[in-house]
Amino acid sequence: MVPKVVVELVEELKERMPIGEICRHLGVARSSYYRWKVNENKFTQKDLRDQQIGDLCKLHKFRYGYRKITELLTDISEKTVQRVMQKYGWQCRVKVKKRK
Repeated sequence: MVPKVVVELVEELKERMPIGEICRHLGVARSSYYRWKVNENKFTQKDLRDQQIGDLCKLHKFRYGYRKITELLTDISEKTVQRVMQKYGWQCRVKVKKRK
C-alpha cells in the first residue's frame, strides 16, 4: 500500500478503533505505520531533485526539453531528467508547423 494513504486513513479512523487493529485490517505492520508517519513531511533526495527539475521547467515556461534542462543541471543524468519530465507531464510544448 501507499504510505501516504495508510497514514491518512489511520489518522481518520484512530478515534474509532485502536491503531494496531486498523493496521492489521490494512495488512500493514504497526511499526511501519509509525515510521511512515515520522517521515511523512520529510523530503527525500528524489523529491528535491524532482522539484528542482520542475522549477526549471516552470521558469522557462515548458519551452525546454530534457536535453536543455540536463545542460542546466550538470549533476543529473539525461535519462533521469527525461523520466521525471515524463512522469509529471513536463514535456516541452512543440509548436505546430504550418503547411502552405
